[in-house]
Amino acid sequence: RRGLCSASEVKALVRRRERFEYLVHRPRATRDDFLRYLQLEINFEALLKCRRRRLGMTRQGPPDFAIRRRIHFIFSRAARRFKGDERLWMQWIDFAERRKADKRLERIYGRALAVLPHSVPLWTRAAAWEFEARSNASAARRLLQRALRANRGSRELWLAYFRFELIFAERVQRRRSALGLDGGAGAADGDDVAAGSMADGEEAGGEDDGEDDGEDGGGLEVGDEDEDEDGGAAGLALAPMTDVEGAEGGELGGGSAATSAVARYVYESAVAAMPEDVELRLGCLRACGEVEAGAPIQAAIETSLRDSFGESAAVALALASLPLDRCAAEPEWGSAHAAALRAALQSLDASLAAAPSARLRDACVAWVETVTQREGLPPATVVRMRKKGLQLCKAAHAAGEASPSVYQRWAALHFAAALSAADVSGLLP
Repeated sequence: RRGLCSASEVKALVRRRERFEYLVHRPRATRDDFLRYLQLEINFEALLKCRRRRLGMTRQGPPDFAIRRRIHFIFSRAARRFKGDERLWMQWIDFAERRKADKRLERIYGRALAVLPHSVPLWTRAAAWEFEARSNASAARRLLQRALRANRGSRELWLAYFRFELIFAERVQRRRSALGLDGGAGAADGDDVAAGSMADGEEAGGEDDGEDDGEDGGGLEVGDEDEDEDGGAAGLALAPMTDVEGAEGGELGGGSAATSAVARYVYESAVAAMPEDVELRLGCLRACGEVEAGAPIQAAIETSLRDSFGESAAVALALASLPLDRCAAEPEWGSAHAAALRAALQSLDASLAAAPSARLRDACVAWVETVTQREGLPPATVVRMRKKGLQLCKAAHAAGEASPSVYQRWAALHFAAALSAADVSGLLP
């Protein structure tokens, strides 16, 4: 009726739909049968969109909504047939996000998490959607807490939860700064200030597919997969972790340290759950460097790393490399790089002072030698780093902890220094 398709095109579409319906109704229908069927409908939707634009039709009509409903219906049937296929659920989520069908997405996430409770990517994506797309921090926190109940040994989930609380704390700090509440005695209690402004944020508007009616709830609920294909999730409410909720309550007060208290609590819980996981702690430390709110707890994480893994050369080098890694985005050497290099050397000295060993000394000398070979390093800095390497070699020799590789690097550093300076007296014992 709108002149977007001819009669012959409609008949051809009906024939192809009929063929695909026979394929997906087979007892042994494959995932590819559903995907090809979906591709047909998605291509048809794109064709109508192009023709509407060419004809100057800016408003969408019933055919557009009907096609989108049909695509969701096919996805729903495919997900019911292949419940454990995480990639299929992700494709459905991708489609719904591109169409900005938020209410539909809420039901998709609920069904997906009900049948795949151990899928870490699904949990983190659902929490990110609640937090970023819907500005619902409380729902995102509940999702991450529930995910950790089902996957307590997941490093990725702990890091996601820790990073979430850091970002949340940073937003709280910015709001307090904008309202002039920094350090004030009348600052509202920690999570109440932030949650009140974020959880009540408006849901991002999008293309409603014509059937997402009903009141929008207070966050995603994980429901039972055995629901009606287009019905709402008969959900299981996401109860908060009692201990975490207590940590983020009225005890926080105002200030940057208070708003990062929940992140510190999450870090301590993660360490208690996975005490031997070095990468978990290093990941939390890297996250602190990416967010301003992580500064108050960064030193505490470094201390816990040295206390628990002080004899680990890998941990010492990772701690030393972090300041330089944060400057990797800036290609040219500048004051930020110089400050990062000073911090790295201080970290190396602290590690050597805390737990000196032959392996650690060997790793430190190797790290310094590697830094001298970085591209773009100023000549004066190269000279200073070589001198630092020679000092480390001397200290290892004096302590009787110099390995053969230390002596080899000692000779290489001495030779490199001799090429750049005529007088090298005093560099060797």
